[in-house]
Amino acid sequence: MAIIKNSTPFDSIQKKFSGSDEIHFRNRKKDNATIGVRVKNPYDGGQSEAQQAVRNAFKAAQTQATTILADPEQRATYEAKFKAQKKYITLRGYVVAQVFKQIGE
Repeated sequence: MAIIKNSTPFDSIQKKFSGSDEIHFRNRKKDNATIGVRVKNPYDGGQSEAQQAVRNAFKAAQTQATTILADPEQRATYEAKFKAQKKYITLRGYVVAQVFKQIGE
């Protein structure tokens, strides 16, 4: 017998969405699931200095992760640590997270 899967984006929705919310849908690459993200009263103003500092630190972490992954010795070191953990799905995500932690300290 065939299994019929519901074609709606969600199997179930908890709580109600208000009229002032913005709902964004996207497909997750890992399992192609449709994800709905609700943004309550989105902010339209500019970024604060703290927000800009975090954004700049993240960009620096991404750039540094690219150079780490290009170097075979450093890549091998991070690959060994990556295989020992279960939290991160991709090696690049793991490296960016580790570098971002170091920048934040």
